[in-house]
Amino acid sequence: MDFNSLMKTAQKLQQDMEEKESALKEKQYTSINSIVRITMNGDNQVIDLELNDQFVKDFTYEDKEFLQEALILAINDLTQKQIPADKDDMYGSLAGSLDFLGLK
Repeated sequence: MDFNSLMKTAQKLQQDMEEKESALKEKQYTSINSIVRITMNGDNQVIDLELNDQFVKDFTYEDKEFLQEALILAINDLTQKQIPADKDDMYGSLAGSLDFLGLK
């Protein structure tokens, strides 16, 4: 592989990485049970939370503890499964590119 080809590949890799990082800066996740949809920033901070209307329509104040537990389970599902999978996809493609360059 000549130097120009290597530079083009490295530039493409950098562009791809910037696009993937940008996509992770703010992303929406929906829990498997569709109870909650959260929007998180790149630092894994919840910046928005939306509850499924069908799930909460019959709740009363007495149901508050159950609702809190359901939200904790749903958010934990997101942060333990979906978000790491997104990051693995991003870094996995980077590793594949490094392998292609012979740098892995």
